[in-house]
Amino acid sequence: MSVRVKICGITNENDLKFISMLDVDFIGFNLVKGTKRAISEANLVKLSKMLPSYIVPVCVVMNCSINDVKRIRKKTGINHFQFHGNEDPDFLKKAKEFDIKIIKVFRPRTVEEVESAKNFLQVCDYFLVDAYDENLPGGTGLRVDIEIAKKFKEFEKPFFLAGGLTPENVREVIKEVEPFAVDVASGVEKTPRTKDIDKVRAFISAAKKLTR
Repeated sequence: MSVRVKICGITNENDLKFISMLDVDFIGFNLVKGTKRAISEANLVKLSKMLPSYIVPVCVVMNCSINDVKRIRKKTGINHFQFHGNEDPDFLKKAKEFDIKIIKVFRPRTVEEVESAKNFLQVCDYFLVDAYDENLPGGTGLRVDIEIAKKFKEFEKPFFLAGGLTPENVREVIKEVEPFAVDVASGVEKTPRTKDIDKVRAFISAAKKLTR
């Protein structure tokens, strides 16, 4: 089966229209205020309605409240949430009551830190493995540590792999790590708020040629 592809950090209609015509499985919309690719909830409602039914929209949030999850779920109808913050299993269990699929982000710096993911196995639908940066929660362009990322295969939980992926390196990374999906933002951009469609197309082509 081909690896899935998630393009994250979509901020405008033009990018969405072009990318929706490509072989994309997930599109991420960033709701984390103050970050480079953040959009408003109102804009999210508008953009998500433009998506064809075969592409899954994902709300990217961080340290939000349960009421935030409830409101966003009701307002947008989106049922995939990517949690980038310090959410614990109890919080995610409560969030699950709103009939959502949970993608929990981990940014481990050591193999030992990977062990913390065990606590989330029962409540999460997916993990997402990203590179660590003390100043940014994601979209840093930093390369993920391949050996650490490979440890997530031991959980037998489908996981997204992010962290410094580009059209040039994604093929080799998929071969080594064998993730469920690859996730890219900065690696296919002209600016943090504008995608480079040629890079997006090249990224998808490179990723989808491989099977796992």
